[in-house]
Amino acid sequence: MSVSEKAHSADITDFLSDPAGWNALKQQWQKSGVDVSIQDVEELWAIPTGGAKPSEHYVGLTDVDVTLDLARLAGEKGRDGQWGTFEVSALDLRGKPFSNYPLYAFNQTSSSEADPNLRLYELAYAWSTADRKISFRIGKLDLSQDFMVSQTALMFLNASFSWPILPSNNLYGQGPASPTAAPAFWFRYRFNKSWETQIAVADDNATGARSFINNTDPWNQNQDPSGTRFNFDTGAIVFGEIAHNVNHGGRTGTYKAGFYVDTGRFPLQANPDVSRRGNWEVYMITDHTLLRDHGAGELRGFVRWEYTGLADRNQISSSLDAGLVLNGPFHRANDSAGLGFGYAAPSHDLLLERPNSSFRHHGNEYHLELTYACQVLPWLTVQPDVQGLINPSGGAYDSGKRVRNALIMGLHLGFSF
Repeated sequence: MSVSEKAHSADITDFLSDPAGWNALKQQWQKSGVDVSIQDVEELWAIPTGGAKPSEHYVGLTDVDVTLDLARLAGEKGRDGQWGTFEVSALDLRGKPFSNYPLYAFNQTSSSEADPNLRLYELAYAWSTADRKISFRIGKLDLSQDFMVSQTALMFLNASFSWPILPSNNLYGQGPASPTAAPAFWFRYRFNKSWETQIAVADDNATGARSFINNTDPWNQNQDPSGTRFNFDTGAIVFGEIAHNVNHGGRTGTYKAGFYVDTGRFPLQANPDVSRRGNWEVYMITDHTLLRDHGAGELRGFVRWEYTGLADRNQISSSLDAGLVLNGPFHRANDSAGLGFGYAAPSHDLLLERPNSSFRHHGNEYHLELTYACQVLPWLTVQPDVQGLINPSGGAYDSGKRVRNALIMGLHLGFSF
């Protein structure tokens, strides 16, 4: 190879690892106290069989986050982060949701699936001690990043593996979770390396929608399409969680237990014209390394269980997600392969025969997912995905016909800058 060919090859390698010098530019901004990150998701989905009808779909999401280090901006050298940070982010959501129709699913096929809007996401002030023992955030927050999180499960695309089915179906507007955020205060205290606890108080209705049930806008995201509404009218929701971290000979694990309590009013499943005040849920999560092999990679497993005893006002009474994730398969350190399973159990109080309803009877809904995330470039992940949806919504009918079990195939492209 000639000198010019080597130089050209080096230029291509440099561009692929740092397109247009973006990382170098980010480092310059960070020195001044400004941190900018961009995440972009492009997904194609196909339902070759099942659901109400075969179909193809596109969803896309762009997340721009800006974090300002107040001490650095003020020129206080050596005091990075000591004055806290100001954080603001925005989402550009594209495509059309398809899990409600034609799938009739309790759970969303993709965590990127949402009503198309350009919206304010988070707006917050954050502070922590130098040793990170005490941390807090206040502002418009997405609490799904902090509570009910299984780190192992996050590599799956089905939304139930990130923000679970219970809060997604039982709370106003799916709860204080992406793509909506709610006025909130979050606090975490780390006792030591093994134990930590966190608590948050938030408005329970991020979009401020007047009604819990909205057939024309099921997620109520279009009630606040810009994300600039700060609602305090419906009720408050309190989250609490305790986590225990373990390390057994290099096999790390985390065990969590938590709850939420909501003071708002919720319509009864048997009669939506009647509402009752209050709601709650408890949950437990286990994440653990099962096997470690320098050649075969690291095998991790997770289980997350949720339950509420208020079946009269909740669509879902219990759910479970579980799965295995192999990190570093085929000697590719940054790749991951996963096999996940979950179910949602509808409330027994849900009326079996409602007038003008698509639901006729109720049983559990089940979902399966097989996926492989390939780190093609430092800034690009390619993830083919196959999902199975069994007994959609526990039994749903469309145009008088039972909605069939569905095979769902997807391709996810993730860009990170």
